[in-house]
Amino acid sequence: MKRILIIGAVAALIALIAFRLINNKKDIDAAKTSSVQFQTTPVVDVQPVSYERLDQNLSLLGTVEAQNEANIIAETRGKLQNFKLVLGTFVKKGQQVGYIQDEVQGIVVQNNETAVANAKREMERYERLLQGGAVTQETYQKYKDQYTTALLNTKQQQRVLGNGAVIAPISGYVYDKKVENGEYVAVGAVIASVINLQDLKLVVNVPEQAVYQLKLGDKASVTAQAFPGVSFSGSVHYISPKGDELHNYPVEIYLTNNSKNQLKAGTLANANFTFKQGVAGLFIPRRALVGGADSASVYVVQNNVARLRKIRLGYDNGDQYQVLDGLKQGEPIVVNGQLNLTNGAKVTVNQKSGAQGKADTSVAVNP
Repeated sequence: MKRILIIGAVAALIALIAFRLINNKKDIDAAKTSSVQFQTTPVVDVQPVSYERLDQNLSLLGTVEAQNEANIIAETRGKLQNFKLVLGTFVKKGQQVGYIQDEVQGIVVQNNETAVANAKREMERYERLLQGGAVTQETYQKYKDQYTTALLNTKQQQRVLGNGAVIAPISGYVYDKKVENGEYVAVGAVIASVINLQDLKLVVNVPEQAVYQLKLGDKASVTAQAFPGVSFSGSVHYISPKGDELHNYPVEIYLTNNSKNQLKAGTLANANFTFKQGVAGLFIPRRALVGGADSASVYVVQNNVARLRKIRLGYDNGDQYQVLDGLKQGEPIVVNGQLNLTNGAKVTVNQKSGAQGKADTSVAVNP
């Protein structure tokens, strides 16, 4: 009887353990299959398209270049002699900075000079014979013509040899050297480069809406971070008749360098214009763009759905783009969060972003 009771107790214990294990397994399975609610739609910030009239002042970044820049060229072949230029040397226009010695050409000139001397002696001898009646006029003329021909040949060779002089084509500073003294150079080889920093030009790209307000001779104030508080006076010298793919037109502004605060070629500077008319239209922030400016698109939110829409851009003031086509005033566009979007994706609009997924037509218009 006692054995039966022990067996029963063990069986009950085993059953209890099995029951507990079954319940624990159910709890684990339930935990595995339970669904956690995640936010599946991306949250985006939106902003309505606004109509604005920009300030009459326009500042455009460009690069300073020299109006006068030239290469010192070898006009003959040979060995470069007496060439002592160092970088930074100032040279004057027409100054001889070296000489190219062509040994072969020098021998030719020397031979021609000998031929001239011989021809001259023969001509003078036959001239005396002619005066004494020993030769005819035709014989004398023959030797006279030989002398004239030899003299012309010598002058021509001397002219060629004279091209060996290495001359600076403009006044300015030497900023590059291609060869050293004693090296052999070929005809047309660049020996050194000279730049004149007295007269400069600033090249900027002017947007289409502003370029039609410019004309040759218009004044521009030029500033550079290299000289804070310093302003250079410039004027429009050239306006390109053709724009680029983004409807920007290259414009050259001529200015005289400041001897106290001298700009260098390659310096970044701003051309500051004042227009009689401002630039007005629909504007969007730069951060709203998807893709490059030449193939721009934005996401427009309608009924919590983001639709990718192609647009055509106009004036760029650095922080904003003018929209020429593709959007209407008040339409809400995504300005943050578009990296996670695809066309037609559902979105959740950030309630703090200033627009709630539908057109906001209460946008203030700047006067």
